Amino acid sequence: MRPLIYIICCFYAISSYAQVEGNTSATFTLSEIALIDLAPNNTTVTLNVVAPTNAGEKAIIVATNNNKWINFSSAVIEGNSRSISIIIEEGQVPPGIYLKLSTARVAGIGKGELGSPSGILTLSSTPQIIVSDIRGAFTGNGENNGYKINYELEIYDYKLLDFDQSATLSITFTLTDSI
Repeated sequence: MRPLIYIICCFYAISSYAQVEGNTSATFTLSEIALIDLAPNNTTVTLNVVAPTNAGEKAIIVATNNNKWINFSSAVIEGNSRSISIIIEEGQVPPGIYLKLSTARVAGIGKGELGSPSGILTLSSTPQIIVSDIRGAFTGNGENNGYKINYELEIYDYKLLDFDQSATLSITFTLTDSI
């Protein structure tokens, strides 16, 4: 019986020794993140004004690839926010026509504080905010994630139209810190 008690005491001593506690430090760094892109990014938006099929009818606006999705990732300093703006950088919309952009509500798999869309804007060479109050968030990547935008033409003055005129525009989206 004595050897059995001796063996039990040895196991207890070894198991007690194995339970020594220790600690370690862990550090991490979260950098600010500000990334934006469009999906699909390899397609050109094409908007055309074409002749109607019957005399007396208004011109017909035909759109190809006029829908895009804005995707972004954002990590900001607490209390700060970001916004997305749009501007026509190069080129001019032909006289008599407005180029409009509508921004729908956010969709997809995103998480966080994804901001608020502005609705419908008439684009110009002055920056305009299309999404505001973005904080720590991500939209998901690709189509059907983020903010769906839609380009449209609107004829506001037929007497200014010149059907021999065309324009290629360079439009820039920018994710910036809000002040």
